[in-house]
Amino acid sequence: MAEQNSISEFEKCAIQSDLLTKQEIEEARAGIRWSDGEDRDNAPPTDRQLADRLVELGKLNAWQAKQLLDGQTKFTLGPYRIIDSIGQGGMGQVFKAEHKVLGRVVAIKVLPRAKSTPEAVRNFTREIQALASLDHKHLVQAIDAGHDGNVHYLVTEYVPGFDLHKLVRRQGPLDMQTAARIICDVAEGLHHAHQQGLIHRDVKPGNVLVMPDGHAKLSDLGLAGPVDANEKSDPRFGKIVGTADYISPDHVKSPWDPTPLWDIYSLGGTLYYAVTGSVPFPGGSTADKARAHEEFRPVDPRRLNPSLSNAFVDVMADMLAKDPARRIPSAREVIARLAPWATGPWSMPSTSIRPPPAPPPVRQIGEDGEDDSPSQVVPTTEARAVLITVLLWGVVPVLLLLVVLLTWALLRGG
Repeated sequence: MAEQNSISEFEKCAIQSDLLTKQEIEEARAGIRWSDGEDRDNAPPTDRQLADRLVELGKLNAWQAKQLLDGQTKFTLGPYRIIDSIGQGGMGQVFKAEHKVLGRVVAIKVLPRAKSTPEAVRNFTREIQALASLDHKHLVQAIDAGHDGNVHYLVTEYVPGFDLHKLVRRQGPLDMQTAARIICDVAEGLHHAHQQGLIHRDVKPGNVLVMPDGHAKLSDLGLAGPVDANEKSDPRFGKIVGTADYISPDHVKSPWDPTPLWDIYSLGGTLYYAVTGSVPFPGGSTADKARAHEEFRPVDPRRLNPSLSNAFVDVMADMLAKDPARRIPSAREVIARLAPWATGPWSMPSTSIRPPPAPPPVRQIGEDGEDDSPSQVVPTTEARAVLITVLLWGVVPVLLLLVVLLTWALLRGG
């Protein structure tokens, strides 16, 4: 059995990483109850127990503890100290970090070493250049960029709060006023990007960062491309890129003809999620979702959130118009259309509201023409089931009653 004073691999990693001192580890060890084994006086705490205790004391966060348990010792990138993991971006992991000298908290997107092919590095560089060309309060701002060995990274401002996807998952669908304010902020950022000749191409709830004061910023330009793209200026020219749940039908049909209207449709899908807690077309494969955007109608959002007004749903439907000619033409017009709801003080959505259950699957629109209103088409199989139910519980008992009455009449007449 190991002696009490022996140093485990976890402790070695913790000291080598400069996250903890030996004294801090010893203080944490002293607060842990020994195991209930037979040799309780000499049984040291496990690495997991020690890590959990350090988290309880606030010396580590859960992410740091897990990294140390996995043997990680490097928590720096250039002049930045990595604090925590924020999530996964379109082209890499995103971390919360702090400048070691200035103490400024930032977000760092890292291109993983394993994926740092020459093409990936070029694409990452294009994202850095695209973000650096934009300057708007509703777009996440670039601060720095560089590489540490073979690891390339982009430093942006750190935005406290939740992304819109997590916010809705935590607290349920938003009310019209809250959703309108958030979407208007995003539309302002998009308008600036479009004026600079850039299309975001991946507008979705996960890329909308909502701050505690209610304002929002659009993040992640990893898939952004120029409006006047060609094969030389855009390596993704002619390809379908983005997130299947929010991609526009014209993007699917004509990926070689980029237009800001792609972002307007995706923003409409983001608004749909914000007020319903559901993507427009849940279920199915990526190909199924792409086809649904082209041919199907989403469930009427009023079925998922009865508090939505008809006028509000009309704006959403115009943002989600399948025909680009019928879609709201610009981000500036989106702001104007949502203005009646984007007023009043900010308030977080009530925690009593919960995301609705998964809606029924959308069905194909009839052959009499396209209808962009977000309503539900009753599927043939459901209609057949309703007919059978009516026959079993309605028509059949009536027929049986008639037979009984007729038999009774014949018996009396006999």
